[in-house]
Formats: sequence, structure tokens, C-alpha cells
Amino acid sequence: MAFPRQVFLDPGHMSPMLYSILHLCGQFSTDDLKNFRQWKSITPGHPELDLAHGIENTSGPLGQGHAMAVGSAIAERFLVARFGEWMSHKTFAYLSDGSVQEEISQGAGRIAGHLGLSNLIMFYDSNDIQLSTQVKAVTSENTASKYEAWHWYVQVITEMMPERSARLCRTPWQKEIAPALIIGKTIMGYGARSNDGTKMEGLTSTTDSRSPKQGFLLRKPS
Repeated sequence: MAFPRQVFLDPGHMSPMLYSILHLCGQFSTDDLKNFRQWKSITPGHPELDLAHGIENTSGPLGQGHAMAVGSAIAERFLVARFGEWMSHKTFAYLSDGSVQEEISQGAGRIAGHLGLSNLIMFYDSNDIQLSTQVKAVTSENTASKYEAWHWYVQVITEMMPERSARLCRTPWQKEIAPALIIGKTIMGYGARSNDGTKMEGLTSTTDSRSPKQGFLLRKPS
């Protein structure tokens, strides 16, 4: 017996991705997805703790999901040390630009690197857009270098190459060398009408005539 994974979501507005993944795992029905952000729906805009449907945490203040994931990864290492490898599993987290800016994320990130939590993998959707402005208006730090300084394994994905992206994501899973941060340089809402991303934060998308396959999220090579 083994626990397959735990998944934590930091930014609530990333909930459509989480619900879609859990739908493929059989946790939500198609009707549940159609009722997204509707009154009394089990698929609210900001997910709330619902273990029966695979929701590991309530999203709210940014940085909270980041810290919860680190705490869960620490707990997993404790359980493995106490009870054996049958307790072993991976902890995943999904982050946004705002997530990595919060001070609670700084402390959690440092301790994760210090402890060498190789069971922790975080995916950072780096689209350079925040609720009211572009990210460059509030910060100019190099996030990849910051996490590397904390002894994380970091990979940045910038190209529309699914096979290479999948290979980069598998590396930390297979090698278990350190906590991992996979940074995807994306375009918010790509494939929707306002595909520059500036008017997509927190809104329901209306897609244009392009197919979903054409609305790929990763940026083209420069």
C-alpha cells in the first residue's frame, strides 16, 4: 500500500486546472465542471477543503498553499522515518506569481531546501500578470535564482515542446535530489479573446474560434 500523492493549490484562480485534473481522476463529474462558480456548487472559484473530492486545502491568502505543501512534505518524511517506505508519497503544489512573492513562502521555501525535501514538487505558472498590474511593476527579482540559492532543483520551461516539458517534469520525480520548482513561462488566457492575459484574472473565459490545441499555454521560443 502507498499514498500516491497530495496536491495543494495556492492561487484560487487556478481552480479550473485543478478541477479538470480531478475530473480526469473521477473526482468530479462533467456537470460539476459546468456549475463552476455557481451558487451552492462544489466547484467554487476558490476551492475549499473537500477531501472527498480530492481538494487538499482551502485556497485564500496567497502563500498559504505553498506553506501547507512544505508542511505536508515534512510530515511525509517523518511518517516514512517512523513507519517505513509504505508511507512514502509525493507532494505537489501549484503556484502563481503572487504566491512566490508572499513572505510566508520565503520562510517555507528556505526550510524545504535546508531539509532537502526531495518528495516535494512545485509547479509555478509564471505568466507575469497579477490582479491589477504586470508583475514587473512590483518586483524585479529572479525567482529561479532565489530558489536555487535555497538548494532547490529548478527548471524553467519556455518553449511549446510538450515532450521536452514532460521530460523536465519527470526528472525531479525520478532522481529525488532536492525539492523541485518547475517554472512555466505562460500566457494567461492564451486562446481566449483577451489573450494578452491582462483582462483574464478571475474571469470566466470566452474562447475564440481557435481549437483548444491551438490555445497552448507555453510561450513560443524567442
